[in-house]
Amino acid sequence: MNVDEAQARMQEIQRIMERATLFTLLPGTAAVLGGLLVLGGCAVSYAMFRSLDFADILRLSLNQQAAFCVMWFAIGVAGVLLEVILTTRAAQRQDLVPVDRPMRVAAFSLTPSVVVAMVLTVRFLIPLEPKAEEIRYIVPIWMMLYGTGVYTAGLFSVRSPRILGITFIALGIIA
Repeated sequence: MNVDEAQARMQEIQRIMERATLFTLLPGTAAVLGGLLVLGGCAVSYAMFRSLDFADILRLSLNQQAAFCVMWFAIGVAGVLLEVILTTRAAQRQDLVPVDRPMRVAAFSLTPSVVVAMVLTVRFLIPLEPKAEEIRYIVPIWMMLYGTGVYTAGLFSVRSPRILGITFIALGIIA
């Protein structure tokens, strides 16, 4: 075996190993559509508050607060469904099983961050007398925890999700 053949074999082995260990089915379409849903939700939120301060949710009636929470819950569910549907389609196009280990690992690495963000949101919004100084931090907490989850999921994927995760963390710190 000459040097060129050996190098070609090593590259093929590397490609096979990367495909076996990295989750590369993160469809960009789902991210774009999810982002558009979030931007729409932000526009509706701004229309409700007439402010960029999330703590102004306290000025809304209880029914408006409930509608606000239902809207964001629906946006979250729609985003997850988009991701699942588009990822499943991408897996089928590549003759992969959508519940392979890399996909499960990516999902499991994102889940704890989202659960922590949900628990903190409930903790800040549910008390009999919510405090504006606590509610104000819901958005940055979600940004940082989502970024942490995306970064962690990106450890099992290509580089782009890790960069996105770091970006969300940085913007959450700024917020």
